[in-house]
Amino acid sequence: MTVKHRNSIETWSAVPVSFAGNTINYNFSTSAAQAFGSNQLQMGSVYAIYGGDANQDSVVDGSDMASIDNASTLLLFGYNSEDINGDGIVDGTDMATVDNNSTIVVMAIRP
Repeated sequence: MTVKHRNSIETWSAVPVSFAGNTINYNFSTSAAQAFGSNQLQMGSVYAIYGGDANQDSVVDGSDMASIDNASTLLLFGYNSEDINGDGIVDGTDMATVDNNSTIVVMAIRP
């Protein structure tokens, strides 16, 4: 199973997940190992998928920073791929997340 969102890194489950039943239940938040390659970030007591891939090219890098920098100059409001933290406005806090994740070379890890 894969999770893909407007500005996050595509993240795969560590094991295959059956879609045969009526209910699909898989919890990524309990351990980094729930994601293929342990490709998650610990945030307090839970694990989360990485954000910052505004252009959806599977890596958080300078091209994401450039689009977020441009959007923050325009002070974009609403549901935008450059709004990394989901607060409804593109600003310096979004750029900080991309800067941090690009520094540690966050990218999709696929099976």
